Amino acid sequence: MVAYVFHEFSVSTSKLAIEEERTIQTLCIDILQCLDTSVSGMTQVLWPRLLEYVVPAQYTGTLKPLCRCLRELAEKKKQEGEEAACLDYSGPVKLPTPQGLLARLLVVASSPYEREGHGYAALQLLKALHETIHAAVGEMWVVKIPPLLQYIEGNTENSLDHERWEHMLLQFLRTSLETIDNSAWSSQLSLELSQQMAGYASPSKEKSFLYKALGKSLAVCQDLVHVKSQIHKFLTTTDYMEAPETEGVISVLAFSAESHLDLTLNALQEFGAAISKVKISGLIDRLKDYHHGKRGKTRSTLMLTYSNVAVHAPKEQLLSRVEADITGNILHHYRASCRVLGITLTNKDMYLKLILIQNVMEISCAILETGDSQEFEFSYKQELLGYMLDFIKKEPLDSLASPVRYKAILAIEHLSKLKPSLTLEDNCELLDQCFKSLFPLPPLEKMKEESETAKDALHIQSLYVGSLEALGKLMKTLLEDEPTADWFLEMFELLRTWFSSGKEWERERALQASTQLLTAYQETVNSTTQETFNQFGSLIGQIAPYSCDSLATSRQWVVDCISCLLCIQGQSMNLGSAAEELRCLREALTPPDPEALFQTSSKMARVISEYFPTEQATDFIHSTLEGILSASPTCATAAGLWMKIILKECGDAMLDQVPDIVNNIYSCMPAIQEGSLKQFLVEAVCSLAHHHVEAVISSLLTERLPMDSYTTELWRSLGGDPLLATQVLQVLKDKIKTPTSQEGNITSETEIDRDFAAAEPLEATCAIFEVVSALQSSKAVQELLPELFPVLLQQVSRTLGQEMPLPMITSRREFQKDLQHTKDKPCRISIKALEAVLFRAENEILGRALREQRTQSLLENPKTHHEGVCLLVSVLLRAELITPEILQSLLPWVNSPTENLRVTSTAFLAQLMSDPMLREKTFLKSVLSILEERSQDRNSIVRQMAVRGLGNLVYGAPEEVKKHKKFLLDILIGALHDIFSSEVIGESMKALAKVLKELKEKDIGSSFKDLTQQIRTYFDDEDDALRSMAFVLFGILARLTKRKWKTYFADQVKQSWVTLLLHLQDPNPEVSVECRATFHLCLPFLGQKRLQRAINEHLCGTAKLKPEELQVDICRHLAKENAELLEKMYQITITYFYSSWEEIRAVAANLAGIILEHTDRQRMKWLDLEHLLMSLRVLQKDPSPTVQLVATEIISDICSGRVIGE
Repeated sequence: MVAYVFHEFSVSTSKLAIEEERTIQTLCIDILQCLDTSVSGMTQVLWPRLLEYVVPAQYTGTLKPLCRCLRELAEKKKQEGEEAACLDYSGPVKLPTPQGLLARLLVVASSPYEREGHGYAALQLLKALHETIHAAVGEMWVVKIPPLLQYIEGNTENSLDHERWEHMLLQFLRTSLETIDNSAWSSQLSLELSQQMAGYASPSKEKSFLYKALGKSLAVCQDLVHVKSQIHKFLTTTDYMEAPETEGVISVLAFSAESHLDLTLNALQEFGAAISKVKISGLIDRLKDYHHGKRGKTRSTLMLTYSNVAVHAPKEQLLSRVEADITGNILHHYRASCRVLGITLTNKDMYLKLILIQNVMEISCAILETGDSQEFEFSYKQELLGYMLDFIKKEPLDSLASPVRYKAILAIEHLSKLKPSLTLEDNCELLDQCFKSLFPLPPLEKMKEESETAKDALHIQSLYVGSLEALGKLMKTLLEDEPTADWFLEMFELLRTWFSSGKEWERERALQASTQLLTAYQETVNSTTQETFNQFGSLIGQIAPYSCDSLATSRQWVVDCISCLLCIQGQSMNLGSAAEELRCLREALTPPDPEALFQTSSKMARVISEYFPTEQATDFIHSTLEGILSASPTCATAAGLWMKIILKECGDAMLDQVPDIVNNIYSCMPAIQEGSLKQFLVEAVCSLAHHHVEAVISSLLTERLPMDSYTTELWRSLGGDPLLATQVLQVLKDKIKTPTSQEGNITSETEIDRDFAAAEPLEATCAIFEVVSALQSSKAVQELLPELFPVLLQQVSRTLGQEMPLPMITSRREFQKDLQHTKDKPCRISIKALEAVLFRAENEILGRALREQRTQSLLENPKTHHEGVCLLVSVLLRAELITPEILQSLLPWVNSPTENLRVTSTAFLAQLMSDPMLREKTFLKSVLSILEERSQDRNSIVRQMAVRGLGNLVYGAPEEVKKHKKFLLDILIGALHDIFSSEVIGESMKALAKVLKELKEKDIGSSFKDLTQQIRTYFDDEDDALRSMAFVLFGILARLTKRKWKTYFADQVKQSWVTLLLHLQDPNPEVSVECRATFHLCLPFLGQKRLQRAINEHLCGTAKLKPEELQVDICRHLAKENAELLEKMYQITITYFYSSWEEIRAVAANLAGIILEHTDRQRMKWLDLEHLLMSLRVLQKDPSPTVQLVATEIISDICSGRVIGE
């Protein structure tokens, strides 16, 4: 009956497509399930007959009820005694061997949930049959099998870790065989396992397990001949074109190597050598062999076998064999697989690449699991890395269908753990190549859309995710190998270059990788060293701008990066709610609205500012500026916002870094053209200035002159900030007031130094011009004018006649370039700044007045500077801008060792003397003392201005003139004796003219004589101005002379009147006009009333003077009334034959002729005719034709007797 059931079940198995046959099978199973072994006599019927149906594969479907029945029967037999339980192999029933039962039940157990859980039943039966299998395993199985059963019970088909379950069963098998400890028994088991393979489908889980169990049994077997024969059999009989068989032979050899490493490797070596010796004749056959792949499949199987052998090899034996016997043979077979007809081809076989990649991973893992892996130098590491990198480079960048890229990165990660360590340069190249292979791939969604099926899309997604995870593992491994901040930065720098990519998906991948790298740093370097994280500032600056990237995922990766950075930075701090705030802001970055993104990014910046290490501010600014330059517009804006907020919130502690920060910002300005972005830079400098205005100004002043547009813009931004303007002007004023080298330290300067303006004061002056030009109101200038005006005027004076300062030269080329770095003059720059301040302080009317009077051109010329100062002061006095504070500031200059300052200050005081304010402000006494002292200055212009100032007292305090008359006259008359400067003399004459008009004859005192005589000395001076003023002064004295000095002055007039007569025809018309007026005033002192009346007829009125007629009338009257005066007139006249002016020589010769013509010969006893003719003949040779003509005519008249008779 039982035999019939099994027979019917077996028959129907081959006809399952027929519904009726499936019903028969079900019925057979139901019958077996209903068997009740407790029925009397059933044991004798079923035991041991049912054992016959355990091993044959066709009865697999009945195993669950069969195992139950047999387990119950075995337990009954056991109760009956050991003899009853023993099997009688000589009886009529064809019983399976113990080895066969063990093999079959273990295979069934390898798939525990198949056929309603027959694996569980198989293990239960195995436990019950322990006496039947082998007496030695009884106790051990009682201990080992229950945990296996519990593991099955604790899982389901879906939750079971199949790999772990197989490992447990194989370990159970090995332990059992070691307990049996019988080589023959183990050999028989291996044969049984080999025989049962035919009963399973290929491929199948059961057959796969059989191969592994076979390998395990060979590993335990001590019969090396048997082991070798089995290995050889599998190597030579396997169909390498069939994947299941190749997997099987790999399992057999790998597990056998656990105890027989040398034997296994030798077998592989021999087999490999054998297939290499096989010769295929003929070109066509060899090509067929290559393309059909049989030999290639064999080699690839051997490659996988070698690496699997490495995995299973005893750890203590592996390192001595892994290079020459394992890795070397793998590479031998790999290279051989890449050759055809003796030529190495560019390998495009993905399968072969994946095999080598798997070899690398398995060998790497095997080495790492040994105890001495850190001391072991794997000589093939560099070569294998080369293969992996080559595979990655050859992967297409437009698709991700192949797993080669993903697995090669994993293999590199495994290899990177081995010694020897690569150089940092090699690791950089390795990592960079991985980035170049992954980041440029098309967007994931696009690759999925282009896939043919949904399954392909899922495969692509899996490869994509896996590849990026593998990249993260690789970075972590490399960091673990070199756990330093420098190496971390090198890796990050490779990533950073991708941040500025124009493709958003590339940026997104780089940011994801950055998160992985930062996490790895936190877990490796940072968690172990606890060192200060000096890269926080630069990394935040590089990453933060992308919080406004176009991709939401990129923005969220940025938050993850920042959160990680914050954790690293704040490891010793209490971060409080910062982490939670960032998590909330991460979600807020999802919407794409730019304004919302900017607000969220700004909030992040404020969160970070609470923990920002201010000592890293320079690095942060540098990185942020790079973001502004290279990022997209929105990201650049975000960079600007971060920079602005960090400087505002943390700037107070950045004093030491101000120069570097300002220099970074300035250097960046030329590269930024977009207005809103440039505004961020300007605002950053202003924000920094609110914290450290002096430091910012000092930094800006280091920029070379001439000031470029970017420096100008920064200065104007400071001026445009109402809260900063006054402070900025105050600091700049101090920079000018206190130059680097102390004022006047001339002895320490070279002549060249004095030719060039001091750099810092000049730069500050330029800055004042820009700041003032940008002021929103005049309030700041008005408040500071009493301080600004003197300082800027001092700068005008200091730079007078100087050239632009030489730049700092670092090379000959730069020197040549900077020789002509500006056409502007320092003094002109200073004047512009001064004018700008004055314009802003008053109004445009003042500016217009200065321009119309050409103040600038006067001030910047060293020859007219003093006149410009006087003009400037006169305009400012009218505008009432000169204050006592300004005057007080200027007074010390008059004693300066610098001549320019003495000139400027003395000119200032000279003009100021003309204003009543000097008297009102009680400065008069001190200023008069200063002017007295300066009148003796070694500089002639200073003396000139001192004299002018004394003269201007007439306008400023006329009532003080008489009070100080002696003081004034002594100085002014003394100035007439100045032998070095005609300008001083002229200025003295002008001053005397002013002063004398305020005095009377008695006020002059004893100075009258000296003054009169000194004035006369300039009647014939070659300087037109001096002659003119001399005549004017002589006329003023003529008016003043009443009684006391009348006689004396009359004598002076008699000595001078001929000179006056001659100069009525002075070469300079203006001089002749002044001479005419003075001549008229002096006539009364001659005492000749009739002559006076005659002369008055010529001089009175406005009619044009006819000098010759005047001379004739004078000679006629004198000839009749005063021959003595006529004689003196003649004697003085002939002295002018030698005058330096040709006009005067001509006039003198002509007058001499007139005198001769109108004088009686009898009265001319004083005439030396011979001397006269000689003098006239000299005049005949005069360079002037006019003089020659006059001399010739007179000689002719004398010779003809027309003038003096015979």
